[in-house]
Amino acid sequence: MVAPDQPGSRAGAGTTALGKHMSQRVLIILLSLTLGLVSGAFGFSLIVGKRHAEALEAARTEAREAGVAEGREAAQKALDEELAALKPVVFNEAPEAENKPGGVEFEYEYVPAKSEALEPFHQMAVEADLLHHQPEVQAIDGMFMLPRPIKYLTAECGSVDAFYSAERGEVVMCYETMQVLLERGRELAAANELGEDFAQRYLDANVRFILLHETGHALIAMLEIPITGREEDAVDQLATTLMLRFAGITEPTAVVAENLRMASNWFLARSAGKYNLDVYADQHALGEQRYFNLQCMLYGSDPARYLDIVTGGDLPEARAKGCPEESRRVSRAWLRLLLPYVAPKYQMSEEKAERLFEQRKQESGKDVDMPYMR
Repeated sequence: MVAPDQPGSRAGAGTTALGKHMSQRVLIILLSLTLGLVSGAFGFSLIVGKRHAEALEAARTEAREAGVAEGREAAQKALDEELAALKPVVFNEAPEAENKPGGVEFEYEYVPAKSEALEPFHQMAVEADLLHHQPEVQAIDGMFMLPRPIKYLTAECGSVDAFYSAERGEVVMCYETMQVLLERGRELAAANELGEDFAQRYLDANVRFILLHETGHALIAMLEIPITGREEDAVDQLATTLMLRFAGITEPTAVVAENLRMASNWFLARSAGKYNLDVYADQHALGEQRYFNLQCMLYGSDPARYLDIVTGGDLPEARAKGCPEESRRVSRAWLRLLLPYVAPKYQMSEEKAERLFEQRKQESGKDVDMPYMR
């Protein structure tokens, strides 16, 4: 039999239950506070960590930018120093230039041919005074302080050739070469109906380029000009530059371009198409390479004027893109190499020389399209 509940025992039980309930609420509150503190600390750590990471990345970015800027500055300084080292002494225009000494003047001679077959070419050279009528050669005659004169000769050589003799200081144009060039010109004229005078113009243009090519060898040897790479390529570039820069004042740019293109045709005429190792090892570039190099120099000198070189298929578009810069670089390089050896009478700065060349270019082309009355 179960005894009925007593009032005292019920009150004690209620108190106990209330205490337990209060304890649970306190525990829950404490746990909530603890969890809040932990969550807050964790969140705060995330924020701080994020801010720290952002600050660290900003610092790294700043350091990288500073390093890049410093690196660019250092690279630019090195480039400036290199260019300064390459740039020749700047010559100011000499006051009272007529009283200043000129350079060493060239010498000229037409050596009689030994064989009857070549004597007509000796007579041709003498009657036309061929060597004295090379505009570029005459433009630089007496301009440089050479250790001795360059002597230009036409002569019979025993083979198709033209050369510079360092021992004698002579640039020699062989009558055999003149003969072959005239024959080549006649063949082209007949095959393409180019007119009666084309063969002579073809001969004149190629003699002109060849003499300038050999003049390049003479200047390099006599002035001990430093050349990196193949010397034959360098003197091809000089010959082209001289024909572009020192053509006769009355000579239209169209004629200059035609002369250079006829000279480049001779490169192709001498190429065999198939080569052995000896040809690849030769000091000259292949005829096809010399042809395209000359086309690039010509096109690059005035892309708008000579656009037909590209559109006509004489120069691939991929090569043509870099030709303006290539032409400027080559022209500027030769100008800087030669200026230190200019005689006092003709001393000038690089800038003045560039202006002079530009003036000559404008003067040579100003009357090309002028109308006239008949």
